[in-house]
Amino acid sequence: MRILQVNKFFYLRGGSERYYFDLCDLLARRGHEVLHFSMAHPRNQPSPQQDDFMSHVDLNAPMGLGDKLAAVGRILYSKEATRRMDAAIDRYRPDVVHLHNISRQISPSIIAVTSRHGVPTVKTQHDLSLVCPAHSFFVGGRICEECAGGRYWRGLAHKCIDGSAGSTALGVLEAYLHDVMGLYKKVDWFIAPSKFLKEKVSTLKWIRDKISHLPYFIPLGEDWTARNDGYVLFAGRISEEKGVGTLIDAAARLPGTEFIIAGEGAELSRFKEYAAGSGINNVRFPGYVTGDALENLIEGASAIAVTSNSYENLPLSILEAFARGKPVVGSDCGGVSELVKDGETGYLYERADAESLAGAIDRLVSNENARLRMAGNARELVGGHYSPDYHYDRLMEIYARVMS
Repeated sequence: MRILQVNKFFYLRGGSERYYFDLCDLLARRGHEVLHFSMAHPRNQPSPQQDDFMSHVDLNAPMGLGDKLAAVGRILYSKEATRRMDAAIDRYRPDVVHLHNISRQISPSIIAVTSRHGVPTVKTQHDLSLVCPAHSFFVGGRICEECAGGRYWRGLAHKCIDGSAGSTALGVLEAYLHDVMGLYKKVDWFIAPSKFLKEKVSTLKWIRDKISHLPYFIPLGEDWTARNDGYVLFAGRISEEKGVGTLIDAAARLPGTEFIIAGEGAELSRFKEYAAGSGINNVRFPGYVTGDALENLIEGASAIAVTSNSYENLPLSILEAFARGKPVVGSDCGGVSELVKDGETGYLYERADAESLAGAIDRLVSNENARLRMAGNARELVGGHYSPDYHYDRLMEIYARVMS
């Protein structure tokens, strides 16, 4: 088949982009012609279709009035996106268009184009953007589901997007406008990587009969190591919603265990100062780590900590840990519990509870036999419904359904 894969970022920005690139590679290896549609960016990977990409916009950059108005228009309904998608479909004649993250930088205006051309359209839903103007159900440091079921106006009272009344009003307008225009309803089929996300977006009644649960995948690889250098590793964005503060507080309760918190983020300095000021000496912050250095950190870890205080979809970081034979301590939040089977592939703890987190970590690192047993269970798990073969077969069934 000729498959047009669409995502607003074309560089490794997060888990959804990792999945996007892995999926493109998987489909190409199975003999399909894979085409790309995205947004121009200096960090983009090369693509034969890059001249067809949307122009670059940084919605977080300072803007003058004219640029702000142009950005608002792009978020609500992008004429550039419709023009470029129309040209791409005319040029490439794809059999299927597979959408990923498209809101704001591209906008769902392109769905009107795929529908008008009669091209079957599938969308993997990587976040809660269909049911939450902030895309996260996390506002002001707490979980909030008041907008569920299409009640987007409730976000106005909480200024749920960056604490800004203006940004929130735009997000609410965006949600209602796209609902009234019926853009997402023109998608032929949706994919939810976690059962949790499927349940949450299914509060929108119209989606219930055209959404499937299909988890992400990870290549298992034949080689793995039982290496254990005695530390617990967190690797990700350094922010409160990722539970970094909770992890530091848990480390304070376990002075005999080393913790490595790898990553970058606006709150990195604050957390460093907090740990130092509290006399917590068993936490190390190596900053952003990638490539072989990150692989080495993962291989040496006793366990991986996934400590989100906000809902997670299906963290690829957990699948990556499992594939490397590393059990995970994870918060009982969102789709994490679909992977972390308590006492089997790791331990769950009560979200945002440092005492609960410290207890889970202590149980895992203090029993090497149990740790190795869970490591084997973790690899066995990803070799089943999280394997490339399983994912490919189920995805082909979905493509066949929308094409019939």
